Amino acid sequence: CDSRYNDMKASMYLLGNAFRINQTKAPDNLPTVKAAKAFFKEMDEMEKMVVKKPKTNDVAAQKKFLKALDILDEYLDLVELPPTDSGNYDKEFSTLVGETSR
Repeated sequence: CDSRYNDMKASMYLLGNAFRINQTKAPDNLPTVKAAKAFFKEMDEMEKMVVKKPKTNDVAAQKKFLKALDILDEYLDLVELPPTDSGNYDKEFSTLVGETSR
C-alpha cells in the first residue's frame, strides 16, 4: 500500500481525535473517527474490486468510489475543512519538507 495513503489514514484518525469534546468518549465512538473509518472501509473495498478483478466500466466500483467521496465530504465538514468540490484540493502541492513556508 502507498505510504501517502497510510499517512492519510493516520492523519485523518489523529485529526478526528483532535475534535473531541471530552475525554470520556472512546476515540472510535467519535463522529469524526467513525467517518474516517467508514471512508477507508469503502476505499479498501473498492481497491479490492479493481485490483483483484479489474473490469472496464465497473459500475459497482464506481458506486463505491462515489460513496467514499460522500463520506469524505462528511468527514471534512466534521473537521471544519472545505468539501472535495471546493477547488482547494485541485492544486498541486509539494511534499518536500521546508520548500516553502506556508
